[in-house]
Amino acid sequence: MLISACQPNASVKADGQKSPIIKIAVSNTPLSSPIFIADKKGFFKRHGLNIQLVREDGGVKCFNELMEGNVDFATTSESVVMFNSFYRSNFIVLASFVESDNDLKLLSMSSEKFNDLAAISNAKVGIVKSSASEFFFDSLLMLYHQQDAQIERVYLKPNQMLQALQQGEVDLISAWEPFPYQLVKESPQASQVIGTKGLYNLSFNLVGLKNSSIKTKDKQSILQALSDAINYINENPEDSQLLISQILDMDKIQLSYLWRDYDFRLSLSNALVSNLQLQSQWAIDRALVPKDNRIDIRQILDRQLFESAMYEHTDEHQ
Repeated sequence: MLISACQPNASVKADGQKSPIIKIAVSNTPLSSPIFIADKKGFFKRHGLNIQLVREDGGVKCFNELMEGNVDFATTSESVVMFNSFYRSNFIVLASFVESDNDLKLLSMSSEKFNDLAAISNAKVGIVKSSASEFFFDSLLMLYHQQDAQIERVYLKPNQMLQALQQGEVDLISAWEPFPYQLVKESPQASQVIGTKGLYNLSFNLVGLKNSSIKTKDKQSILQALSDAINYINENPEDSQLLISQILDMDKIQLSYLWRDYDFRLSLSNALVSNLQLQSQWAIDRALVPKDNRIDIRQILDRQLFESAMYEHTDEHQ
């Protein structure tokens, strides 16, 4: 499914040339709101860009689309960035655009059986491999001293999670919004195993290729358009939520509830570096990645691009 900014009055550069189409793989989650807002409210066009959004379920699929050359940029969590940093060095993080400390949840269809993590032994748990879903689940096990529990991990695609749980193929799922919302809507007996707000801080990021054909100026313009979109979101939360609820076909009340946990801001901070390093060590300790392939995380953050884009943007608004 495509949402395209390529309208009859497509973006035109100052020299009169039509802007080339730039494709962004965007995850179907409220976390992607700045991308959707920049598209729908015309911020990409305002910066001379001709953006086409390619919607996907989850950051893993978005990242894979980038690696396969089907898109120019992708939205994804820092966990996907971390896992891939052990296997390839041809990508770069341009910026983070949102954080949430309550987006991932551990869910079951039986609140009586799984009312806490002490009952998790011998359970089948649905997880999206090499994603925030997996890191979040392991973080819970460590926090509640259940890392030695006998658990069967069932690796699923994001769009398989709900059906697997509802049909009893797994006992629990570690899932991000809006899947928990969809589950409760379809199966009111479903519940969250434990309150997890504040236990894991997830970020969503814009990722591109190092050797990209996209011009530096266009990359800067994308970041500037996202900055404008985030300003719009923070200044117009009700209008933004209404628009996102329509795009994602989510109930406005439920989206408003989730919205309180989102911190929309454009950054490329040391906090992201620390989080990536923490997750890298976890992946090594769990033998999920080849430890000899570990790199300096700072090599995959394009600080120069980010700082130049924000510097120019500040000048434009003065």
